[in-house]
Amino acid sequence: MHLIKLAVGVEDFDHLARLQKQRMATFVAQGQSANPRHFTRMKPKREAELLNGGSIYWVIKGAIRARQELLAFESYTDEEGVKRCVMVLSPDLVATQNRA
Repeated sequence: MHLIKLAVGVEDFDHLARLQKQRMATFVAQGQSANPRHFTRMKPKREAELLNGGSIYWVIKGAIRARQELLAFESYTDEEGVKRCVMVLSPDLVATQNRA
């Protein structure tokens, strides 16, 4: 099982890779793990299935252009007290064939 997410504001595969590397450097500087993360509102209901070899597929400019393995889901509460979900991803960003 996999997830498909829009990479809003991302121009192409290389842009996504650069953004994630910058964020990973920030995480390391803060003493956190270097794995990229995606923050979302809802934790998936089928978490176990997604973590059993699932990936997140990134839609960039209307086409699926990249994939990353899902490693974990973590919960956190934002500064307004709202519970959120963090998807922890593999640092390996894989280019895919463009598919609408």
